[in-house]
Amino acid sequence: MRKALALLLLGLAALAQEVTVYPGFAEVKEPLTLPPSAWVYLGGERLEKTVPGSLRLLGVEEVERLYRPGAVFFRYRGEGEATLRYLYLGLRGEVFYTLEEGLFTAWARLTLEGEPLEARRLTLLAGEAPLLEKAMAYRALAEGPGESPFGLFRYQLPPRRILTGTTEFPFLQADLKPTRLLRYQGPFGTARVLPLERGYRFKAPFPLAPGRLEAVEEGLFLGQALLPATPEGEVAEVFLGRDLGARLLRQVEEVAQGEKERSYRVETLLENPYPYPVTLLLFEVFPQPFRLDFPGATLLPEGYRLEVTVGPKEARRLVYRLTLAR
Repeated sequence: MRKALALLLLGLAALAQEVTVYPGFAEVKEPLTLPPSAWVYLGGERLEKTVPGSLRLLGVEEVERLYRPGAVFFRYRGEGEATLRYLYLGLRGEVFYTLEEGLFTAWARLTLEGEPLEARRLTLLAGEAPLLEKAMAYRALAEGPGESPFGLFRYQLPPRRILTGTTEFPFLQADLKPTRLLRYQGPFGTARVLPLERGYRFKAPFPLAPGRLEAVEEGLFLGQALLPATPEGEVAEVFLGRDLGARLLRQVEEVAQGEKERSYRVETLLENPYPYPVTLLLFEVFPQPFRLDFPGATLLPEGYRLEVTVGPKEARRLVYRLTLAR
């Protein structure tokens, strides 16, 4: 009896858990040394946040589980080293990012409800992992680091003690030289000043799970935006809201008209007030039907797309001819 109790306490005090954290839950594996035939797991409040049906003993052949308030009685064939495994709703994780003066940092945010966990192996899987599709999510564990099976990105984090509450810590960093973007996209604009969004474009230095990015430049907070999922080496774009420094001026002049259509000369002028180059992205949608004469632009069924670079403190003038039905 004393030996069984000692083994029970040893199992409950195990500080070498293997923890895999998903956006809304975690898979926890605790090593145990089991007595022959039967063992009682005194999970207490943790059982209230354990996904039904996920509690298992690995390494022995289970015969029966009997649930009681705060405890589970296991009967099995075998003894010795084993693993208690369960899905725990009391721990969840996510990834977010900061970009400060060119230093790009990936942060982990872990939120734990309940007793602390000592993770000797800690993995964060960021992305979509609904519990009803967890079999797909688990396949991510067999993939190589950083790969994104089924929309999941895998990050191996340093071992640590996960404390109750919310813990944030950086785990990956890279120096970036992002391209600064100014964008106008929307319907054909005739206002004198068109609104511009500011943003960044850069190659992902490592796999980027979807998450919020906060940007700081020259000590000033520029904004927050959602960074889309981006594999390593692919181009990521993020836009941070309205830019109030640069000006995109528009002048529309009617140059011809007929019984069924009218033609316009459209002039667009970007004034770049910044001491660095910017890339202007234009995407306009026109009423149907239309004809467009715009050298250098990519013509689309709904309008056009154009990308040009404007040097520091310079201006760039763009002109196209547009014909619309009356």
